[in-house]
Amino acid sequence: MKLSIVTVNYRSWSHLESALVALQSDFPEDWEVIVVDNESDPEPFAEFSARFSWVTFIANPLNSGFGAGCNMGVAAATGEHLLFMNPDVIASCESIQALLDIRKQHNVGIVAPKQVSGDGKPQKVFDDFPSLLNQSKTLKALLRVLMPSRFPDPRADHKTMTYCDWVTGSVLLIDRADFDAVGGWAEDYWMYTEDADLCRKAHVKGLSVAYVPEVEVIHAHGGSSRINVAVKSMTKLEVIISKHVYTNRHTSGVERWLTHTLIILFRLPMLVIASILDLLTLRQVPALRVRGRMLTGLLQYYVGVLRNGSWLSPRAIANQASSE
Repeated sequence: MKLSIVTVNYRSWSHLESALVALQSDFPEDWEVIVVDNESDPEPFAEFSARFSWVTFIANPLNSGFGAGCNMGVAAATGEHLLFMNPDVIASCESIQALLDIRKQHNVGIVAPKQVSGDGKPQKVFDDFPSLLNQSKTLKALLRVLMPSRFPDPRADHKTMTYCDWVTGSVLLIDRADFDAVGGWAEDYWMYTEDADLCRKAHVKGLSVAYVPEVEVIHAHGGSSRINVAVKSMTKLEVIISKHVYTNRHTSGVERWLTHTLIILFRLPMLVIASILDLLTLRQVPALRVRGRMLTGLLQYYVGVLRNGSWLSPRAIANQASSE
C-alpha cells in the first residue's frame, strides 16, 4: 500500500458518509481507508461496513480519544504514508495526491493542507508551540509583529508552503517510517494538543513541518465535538487540560510551574464569571451552561492533580488503565 488514510469517528456518521463518498469514485487501488469507531454503535457500524466494503472499520468499545484511536488505526495500516483525516473533512483523491507530491518534492516530514469551511471561510491550520510567552493572546500577537519569520501568522493569507512549529491533526500527512521514529501519537492526551506534541517530536528528530495552502480541503469543523452542551463542554475542557499535559511533557523547572500557573490564571476566573451568569440566567443560555460545566470539570481536574500528582486527563488515565 502506498497510502493509509486513518480516521477516528465518534458519532459523526453523517459527516463520515460525505467524506467516504467524496473518495469512493476514483479511489486508487494502492490506497486504503481505516476508520476507528470510538464507543462503537453496532447498528451504524454494521450499516457502514456493508455499504463501504472497501473501507476497513474497527469497532472500539471505548471512547479512547483522538491519539489512541489514531494509533489503533495505524496498527492495522499497511501504507508507506499515513494521512490522518477527521470524519468531517471532505477531500478529493486528487487533492490528497497533490499533498503527497508536494511533501515528496520538498522532503517535508509533516504537511497539512489549507482547510476551509463549507462556505469557503479559511480555518487556522498551524500555530506556534505552546509556551510560557504565548499563553497570553496579546503577547502572542506581539511576537508575530516583532518576529514574523519565526512566528508566522496562521490567520494570514499564505499563498505558498509555510514552515511552522505544528499543524493540526485534522488533516496531517506523514511517512509511516517517520511516524514510527517519533513514537506515534502520545496517548497522554485524550483530545487536543496531541498534534503539537507529535510535531514537536518530529522537530526533535530533525523533520520539518509545513502548511501547504496550494492544496485545499473542506472541514466542517467540530462535527464530532459539538454535538450538544455536554459534549461541547467536555471537549472544551479537554483543550485546557491538554495544555497542562503538554506543559508537563515539554517544559521543566520554573518554566513548567509558571506556565501551569498562567494557564490557570487566564482561564479559571473567566469560567467563574460565566458560571455566575449561568446561575443568574437560570441556565437558559447554552453558551453559559457549557462554561458552567467546564468550571465544575476543571475544578475536579485540579483536585485530582493535587491528589494524584498527575496532570493527565482523567479520561486518558482511564484509557491507559483499560489497555493494561
